Amino acid sequence: MAAVEDVIFLGAGASASEGAPVQKDLFREFFRTDRTRRSHPAGIGRLERFFRDFFGIDVRGASSDTMFPSFEETLGILEIAMDRGESFKGYSVASGTPDVQTIREDLIFLIALVLNRTLQSPRGHHRELVNRLDAEGRMLRTAFISLNYDILIDNALTEMHPDIDIDYGVEFTNYHRERDWKVPRKDRSVFLLKIHGSLNWLYCPTCISLTLTPHEREMTRLVEHAVPCEQCGMPMTPIITPPTYLKGLTNYFLHQIMHASSEVLRNARRIIFCGYSFPDADLLVRYMLKRLELNYDPRPDILVLNSYEGKRQTSKVMEEQRYKRFFRHKEQVRYLDMTFSDFCRNGVG
Repeated sequence: MAAVEDVIFLGAGASASEGAPVQKDLFREFFRTDRTRRSHPAGIGRLERFFRDFFGIDVRGASSDTMFPSFEETLGILEIAMDRGESFKGYSVASGTPDVQTIREDLIFLIALVLNRTLQSPRGHHRELVNRLDAEGRMLRTAFISLNYDILIDNALTEMHPDIDIDYGVEFTNYHRERDWKVPRKDRSVFLLKIHGSLNWLYCPTCISLTLTPHEREMTRLVEHAVPCEQCGMPMTPIITPPTYLKGLTNYFLHQIMHASSEVLRNARRIIFCGYSFPDADLLVRYMLKRLELNYDPRPDILVLNSYEGKRQTSKVMEEQRYKRFFRHKEQVRYLDMTFSDFCRNGVG
């Protein structure tokens, strides 16, 4: 594998440029679209009750002014309850009602359905990025760290350049099957490290294994019925962790991905943040970067591009300050007034 020079972080803005809703609009998008709601028949009633009980929202009467919570804060609350072995009134197995774990799974399936619908015809920016990197001879010297659950960059890499393998930083149960995926070749692979999980991964908590699935197909099947692990036969679950929740650090596979991310960042010449506002709540990324900065002092150039049409100047100023406040070497941080699509097409030099 060629030495990695550029590490590209892909935030929510990169997916939004392709048509995906941002986190704060995910629930609104789901409940406003009858076709999407009908595709989740098993959980729609439970979710309607959940939003009414927890947030006072009548989803059937929701309007454009209805303030939905973000996906990360909603899922974070449920996962903290699970971690502490606690529950909420009316949401426990003992009361004969859907428990916290069931609602959590409903919410993850909701996200899968929304992204599957909104990204059926992406605008092609990720493909432009992959093609440009290949034309410049930079593909094998670039690593991606994705903070998104969708598989836009996965599909761009595999469909546009089938001769290149994706190294996710973990091993999958179906890597060795001739009809599926082979172990990434060292000299032909590109790192794609998804530290919050991915919609094309299924996790078996029984035998502690991970299965790679094509085009989110198995995830959408999970809405209708359980998908058994081929090794032990027990049901598999999605592996999705909200940015604000630190429990993801204890998952065996996400821990491996964190380690691989730290390794590629250590030798990077440039770190390019695309569509990522660097929120204070994303402690996982902040911890990783600060540990890198203090332990190894690599001093790469840090480029930030997160502009979009209609973005206010005050938001840009606050965002730039957030980045420069965090990093020790302020002079290395360059905040560029550039959109993700601009970067995909033209790069930054």
